[in-house]
Amino acid sequence: MRSNDAARFGLTINDVALAVNTAMLGQKSSAILEGDRIVNIRVRMANDATKQIENLRELPLRSLDGRTVKLSQVADVVIEEGQLELHREDLRQLVAVSARLENRDLGSAIDDIKATLSKDASLPADVLEFGGLYQQQQESFYNLLVVLLASVFLVFTVLLIEFGTFYELLAIVFGSVLALSGTVLAWYITGTSVNIVSLLGAIIGIGVVAKNGILMLDSVQHFVAQGQAIEAALIASGRRRLRPVLMTSLAAALGSLPLAYGIGAGSDMLKPLAIAVIGALCLSVLLSLIATPTVYFLLVRKHDR
Repeated sequence: MRSNDAARFGLTINDVALAVNTAMLGQKSSAILEGDRIVNIRVRMANDATKQIENLRELPLRSLDGRTVKLSQVADVVIEEGQLELHREDLRQLVAVSARLENRDLGSAIDDIKATLSKDASLPADVLEFGGLYQQQQESFYNLLVVLLASVFLVFTVLLIEFGTFYELLAIVFGSVLALSGTVLAWYITGTSVNIVSLLGAIIGIGVVAKNGILMLDSVQHFVAQGQAIEAALIASGRRRLRPVLMTSLAAALGSLPLAYGIGAGSDMLKPLAIAVIGALCLSVLLSLIATPTVYFLLVRKHDR
C-alpha cells in the first residue's frame, strides 16, 4: 500500500482495504426466497484463480471527488505466503509487536512511541492497542490508586474517632503529605524512577510520619487535660515524644539500608521501596515535632478567636 499515492487521489487506507475486502470476500447485497428459506446474495469479484492478480490490479476504486483509479495505481499487488499461525484476541486478529528496553523506563518509551505514531495520519485510531507490561502497569497504577483512596478514607475515619475533632486530623495529614517531599528528593538524588514499588514505599513513609504525628498530638491532649495551656502542652509533648519518634524513625531507616544498597538476593526489586521510605523518614522527625504541632496550634488558636 502506497499511502502517498492513495492520498493524492483522495483515498485512505481504510477505503482501499474495504474495496479489496469486498472484491475478495464479497458483500451482502440482497436476499431471495427459496421455498421456506431466505438465501443471501453476495456480490464479489469473479473467482478465477488464473486471473485473480490481474483482476485485482485492475480493480476500480472511487475516490470522494468522483474520480476512478485502479488498485495498481495506489498499491503493489503481489503474492506472499500465508501465515502458518494466526493469533486472535476477542475474536480479532492480533499481530504482536514487542521490544526490549535498555537504559530507559517504560513510561517515557511508550510516550515516545505514541508521539511518533500520532504523526502518521494513515494509521486508524482503533487499530493500535498497547498491551503487555504497559497494560499491566496501568492496571496496577489504577488498583494502587483505589487502595490508596480507601486507606486514606479509613485513616481519616480512625483519626476522627480517636480525637473527635478535625484539628488533629488536618495537622497529621498535613505533616504526612509533606513527607512526600523527602521521598521525591530521595528519588531525584538516587535517580530512581517512579513505579509501583517506589509508590508503595512512599505510602509506607507517609504512614510512619502519620503514626509519629498521632503520638505527638495524643500526648498534647493528655497535657491539656491536666490544665496546661496549648503552648506549654505542645512543648512538653515534643520533649516527651522526641525519643520514641527518633527510635522508630531510625529503626525503620536503618532497617531499610540493606535494601537501598541492593544487598541480598532479590533486593533490586525492593530497592525503590527502601529509598522512598528512607527519604520520608529523613524528614519525619522535623515534620512530627515541628510541622504537625505548628499546624495544630494555628488551627486551635484560630478557632479560639
